[in-house]
Amino acid sequence: MPQEQAPIGRVTRSSTRGFVGAVRLPEPEIPVFGSFCRAEAQRGQSAVIGLIYNISIEDDAFARQVATAEGITPEQLADTRFNRQVPVEFSALAVGFRLADGYRYTLPPQPPLTMAAIHPLLPGEIRGFSERPEWIPLVLGAPEIPADDLLAAALRLAAAARAEAERAPFLLSTGRECARLLSHDLTRLDNLLRMLVV
Repeated sequence: MPQEQAPIGRVTRSSTRGFVGAVRLPEPEIPVFGSFCRAEAQRGQSAVIGLIYNISIEDDAFARQVATAEGITPEQLADTRFNRQVPVEFSALAVGFRLADGYRYTLPPQPPLTMAAIHPLLPGEIRGFSERPEWIPLVLGAPEIPADDLLAAALRLAAAARAEAERAPFLLSTGRECARLLSHDLTRLDNLLRMLVV
């Protein structure tokens, strides 16, 4: 079992397609679009691997009052942005799950339960999960999310989790897999490959 990192949130609702988490975090610790995370499922027998694709700052009555006030001082602005914890909700697309003997690149048998802790994947976990490209079709086929932007962001983060010498070969091999999967849609493929080199 990898070293545990502090959770970035807790599950508020879930399905086999993914889960939503909520947390109150200071701004630098807000989860990042495209980052890998995991949430325990099946009473600890598995961990659902997700990609964060939507992050929203929830309604805050105090911030709304400050925003509509005239003559906001720099101190008030700093207090609202940096000192107060902001309510954050984020959605994650399920792209596989981990069992004791390794990763599976398909939808999980059960979603995580509410209040399950959501942890970011450590660099070693990201490398291990993204070693094989079987999770990529789950992203490309996901409805009603920015799938291409999400995949490009996740692949860039997966490359960054590797040693510098391994990054270009990793992006090249995953780019080839995307080309195979999107051979019927060259415009979409071209846009995706352009996002990979941003």
